[in-house]
Amino acid sequence: MEIVYLVSLGLVSLISIVIYRLYFHPLSHIPGPALAKVTHLYEWYYDLYQGGQFTFKLHDLHQKYGPIIRINPDEIHINDPYFFDQIFNQTNGRANKPPRFAEVFGPFPATIGTPSHELHRVRRSALNPFFSKKSVNDLFPVMWKPIEILLQRLQKFSETGEVLNMKYCYAAATMDIMTAYCFAHEPSSVREPDFGRKTFDDVDSFLIVSLWNIHMPWIMRFVYSLPDWINKIFAPAMADTLDFRLALSKQVEDIRHDKNVVYKYAGHRTVFHELLSSKLPPQELERDRLRDEAFSLVTAGFGTTAFVLRGTSYHIAANPAVRQKLHEELVEAIPDIHQPPSLSTVEQLPYLTAVVLEGLRLTEPVSHRMNRQFPDHALDYHEIPIPKNAVVGTTSMLIHQNKELFPEPQTFKPERWLGEEGKRLERYLVSFNRGPRACLGINLAKAELVLIIAAVFRQFDFDVSAVKRERDIDVSRDYILGAQAADTPGILVTVKAC
Repeated sequence: MEIVYLVSLGLVSLISIVIYRLYFHPLSHIPGPALAKVTHLYEWYYDLYQGGQFTFKLHDLHQKYGPIIRINPDEIHINDPYFFDQIFNQTNGRANKPPRFAEVFGPFPATIGTPSHELHRVRRSALNPFFSKKSVNDLFPVMWKPIEILLQRLQKFSETGEVLNMKYCYAAATMDIMTAYCFAHEPSSVREPDFGRKTFDDVDSFLIVSLWNIHMPWIMRFVYSLPDWINKIFAPAMADTLDFRLALSKQVEDIRHDKNVVYKYAGHRTVFHELLSSKLPPQELERDRLRDEAFSLVTAGFGTTAFVLRGTSYHIAANPAVRQKLHEELVEAIPDIHQPPSLSTVEQLPYLTAVVLEGLRLTEPVSHRMNRQFPDHALDYHEIPIPKNAVVGTTSMLIHQNKELFPEPQTFKPERWLGEEGKRLERYLVSFNRGPRACLGINLAKAELVLIIAAVFRQFDFDVSAVKRERDIDVSRDYILGAQAADTPGILVTVKAC
């Protein structure tokens, strides 16, 4: 009888939850699939079973239910580029990041993974000065070192005819820029024969578990609470990533204890020696907190920029008219290839700027939706009320594929960004997000993009005939950052000097 009672109680509870979520939940008036309204299993099916496909399913759901939909029991998704600024701005009061999305890369106390608006503001304020426009301009010599080595490597590839995997060469350069800024390191990854391929493959493997962090955070919190040596036994593929995080921690601690003073001779500010001498509260300067900040800054800082660089480079090389027009502009602006161009020079080149903007649109690195909660402010979407503290978000990749704003959205067309129409469109380019949680590294990323594209395509072109766009370039899986087909070998090209 007890079993019958318990089963009956369970069924009643389950039915009550279903009825509540369908008819009495604060979001019950938002359209969407009934199954998605009552259970997260709908989302889990596409993300965990189908392998990062829910982002692509959202497009179909919006086609069926309209621009605002309920995609799980507690979350709204809006696919309307004209409403983006109503969500992501400075006027909605506190902007919290839902914990399961904040911990997408694990329950680490880094700025990017901070749920609370107030704590995020404290952590972000300490980092902002390092990523201001002025700080980035002062960083030019640091950025140019690995770029110059990359150019030398490309020259060798052009002479030997050896196949280059473009997936790794840009990641090596941007990694070296980030580690130089954080720790005053000399370029190393860009000098590796394979550009440090294993490190970047390990980061890709790390990203694959990110969806589990979102959907089953209780399991992942337990896993991340275990010592590194235990995690290495159960997940050997993570061993090098954990060692990389530990190495970053050691560098921070060496600076803390004056065992590493190389930054004193670097000729530029470095992030962690100044953080350690900042006015942050003592708990914000603890070992593990700064270890995770370092890991977050370095991995997020190199990965997204490299993603855009390799996709943009493919599209330039695959479109001869674009390649020719860009090269002509670069030859005029940079007549001597042995003289580094100034950042201000390349930033003012209209066609290069258009190429970079189109690259950001078409090769959007962040494939997952961006979510916020506003405890102080209710929203209203065309007379559909959105209550305070509701989880509401949007997906930049879907905005960038909007056919009304961007006709032929799958075509690489830098010309769409030229003239007054191009200026108008910039409002809808949201790769770096907006509001109090906008991308910390926006100024650095933009500088890297224009400098590296200018430097590389002033001297070189790529034969991309062996590249299959659908397999090797286009995003087909969402692991928070976009991923290509599982069978992609990377981006295999040969280099041609010009």
